[in-house]
Amino acid sequence: MLHLALAACLALCLAVTVPTAKAQQTASTPAILTVGKQGTPLLTFDRATLERLPQHTIPTSTPWTTGTVKFEGPLLRDVLGQAGARGATISAVAMNDYTVSLPFSDVETYDVIVALKRDGQYMPVRDKGPLWIIYPLDLVAGLQTPAIHSRMIWQLKAMQVD
Repeated sequence: MLHLALAACLALCLAVTVPTAKAQQTASTPAILTVGKQGTPLLTFDRATLERLPQHTIPTSTPWTTGTVKFEGPLLRDVLGQAGARGATISAVAMNDYTVSLPFSDVETYDVIVALKRDGQYMPVRDKGPLWIIYPLDLVAGLQTPAIHSRMIWQLKAMQVD
């Protein structure tokens, strides 16, 4: 009888401590990007998960920065591929719920990145971070246009592929 009581107590202690450990792990690595398809969330990324993808650097000028800036992050096609998201259009949503639409063909044609860093530094929210979609504007002729600029959403928090 004592063995049963001890076993029950041990089981109860484990049941209480396991969720707490998971909650602490989640709190220490907050999600910064959600990718979904047709209204269904597929995958959530924290910064460490994005950094485990192959990293690429794009040196480019933008209408919002001075001179040439070096942006670093994974290719957008790798992020979407990790989530298994394919389609015709990507709706990218900023923290303030501003939304832009990108043709999926852009991520297949150009080395568009989800920038985590600018000039080697993580970007804070107050300075267009933590994520910014960056096109290789200075590396590919014809990309320095208002249409492409309008797709370069900062403070990115979610993407929906349809």
